[in-house]
Amino acid sequence: MVTTSDSSSLHQDDKKMLVRERNVVSVKARADRPQFVYNRVYVGMHTGKCSEYQIDKNTSLLTRDEIFREFMERPYAIIPHSEKKYLLVVPKWTGFKAGWLESQNETYYTFVVDRYAVWAGLVPDELKQDLDLSPRYMSIRLENGGADVRYLAGNESEIEDAWMRYREYLLRKEKYKGSSEGEEVVRRILIKSSPSSRFNLASKLITDGVIPWAGKKVEQSWKWSTDIQLRPYQKEAMDFFIKHGSMTLVYPFGSGKTLFGVQTISCISGRTLVVVPSVSQIAVWQKYIKQHFVHNLKPRLGLFYGAKKDRYSDITISTYESALAHLTKEHFKLLIFDECHHFPANTYSRLAFLDAQYRIGLSGSPYREDGRSELIYILSGAPYGSDWDRLFEEGWVAKPEVNLHISSDKILLLQSMLQKLMGKTIIFCDTLSLGQQASKSTHLHFLYGEHPLSKRIEAINKYHSFICSRIFDEGMDIPNIKNIIEIDFLGGSRRQQLQRVGRLMHSLIEGSQYHLIMSPNELQKYGKRLYGLYSRQFKVNVIKEESGY
Repeated sequence: MVTTSDSSSLHQDDKKMLVRERNVVSVKARADRPQFVYNRVYVGMHTGKCSEYQIDKNTSLLTRDEIFREFMERPYAIIPHSEKKYLLVVPKWTGFKAGWLESQNETYYTFVVDRYAVWAGLVPDELKQDLDLSPRYMSIRLENGGADVRYLAGNESEIEDAWMRYREYLLRKEKYKGSSEGEEVVRRILIKSSPSSRFNLASKLITDGVIPWAGKKVEQSWKWSTDIQLRPYQKEAMDFFIKHGSMTLVYPFGSGKTLFGVQTISCISGRTLVVVPSVSQIAVWQKYIKQHFVHNLKPRLGLFYGAKKDRYSDITISTYESALAHLTKEHFKLLIFDECHHFPANTYSRLAFLDAQYRIGLSGSPYREDGRSELIYILSGAPYGSDWDRLFEEGWVAKPEVNLHISSDKILLLQSMLQKLMGKTIIFCDTLSLGQQASKSTHLHFLYGEHPLSKRIEAINKYHSFICSRIFDEGMDIPNIKNIIEIDFLGGSRRQQLQRVGRLMHSLIEGSQYHLIMSPNELQKYGKRLYGLYSRQFKVNVIKEESGY
């Protein structure tokens, strides 16, 4: 923040305390005069107008220095890293953040800025102007969606460049005119018929900044009615979906992405496939669909995983594995991919081309640890909902308090915490041996992969507190949860850390708290798992524990 001030307006006592060394900023009181604590230190200047920079709530700087003004307009260094990817180096004290936090030291942040950071809403407008992140093509698209993708189409000038760039996936060029009189000649290229050719072509397009799915307006039905009343921002998302027919919804955790998905099923009212990463999320979708389709004309609901395979249903909820194994030749009117950042790499490429008229992907953390974030948008289309700050500012979603505890004895600290924390508590523990040890020490149930869906639902509804592995990382809506404690985790996974904190963003309980326990060695090795939180402007309180809570 920059304001204009006049140093002649300073109080006489303040003038006596002016620091005579130029360009020094300090918020600390002098050791010999502790009664004087200033929010700002004015560098010695004559009276007259100057610029005041509000660095944070405790620090500001009053200066006429032109070099400093120029620095504050662009308080970062941009380093080209690879094609359409940049490193952004920023002094910590400026408070400037953009993109994915890659590393940090005592004084600097280093961010990675790419197209996917822009699509996730992590890059401010003023920085976009300094970076070349524009798409390579404006007209190129895939035609005949889903399993019938056959052509790469575009205007005459761009299709010639695309023919050379993607030649290994293409067969031959064709030419046709648009349907409207006067419309420019459009060329199209027949794509090789193998699924790998289609998938690899789509992947290349995404890395070139081109969302390959051609937009098409949704034919609305609303035959299957719900009792859902969308919030204003959800209505805006619905308008986007109706206009384009495909989208990747990247709203924050707790903003109602699943409810939105149920409402899109009502909008289409045709055969729908909901694909989820795990059986835990099947229960969430089953609950929402049964709860909100309230009128006489209800869709038939079927589950498709493991030994349970209800093939002939209006709405089918399936795991990724079961859909890949059994449903790749089926036709659907609507595809919904929940937690679509889980879309695996090439082995699951066939899912991207399931035969459907419309498609939606849902994700609160559109980031992949393997660096292949383009896979998310191959699955479901153009991003929408990256304006997280708006939802926080308007009060639709709240950030929980996040606390990092550094302790060499996790079990002892966990026991102490459980004695003091009030409200429903979930403890995350990835390692089975440590989870069993924690269960024995705290007398709490430990749930992990071998527990069936019914036991997981029972734990949520029955137990005041319990321990679980990563089976509850994502998609679980537990509105009465007050606390989460994390004692073991998947290395430095930023996505997992965001997802686990996101469980509390679904909570309706005020004052929810997240507690992550790390040993000093784990903090050194896996501290980057916190970077996803920092990128989303979460404040993390660091607490060095001695022996207890």
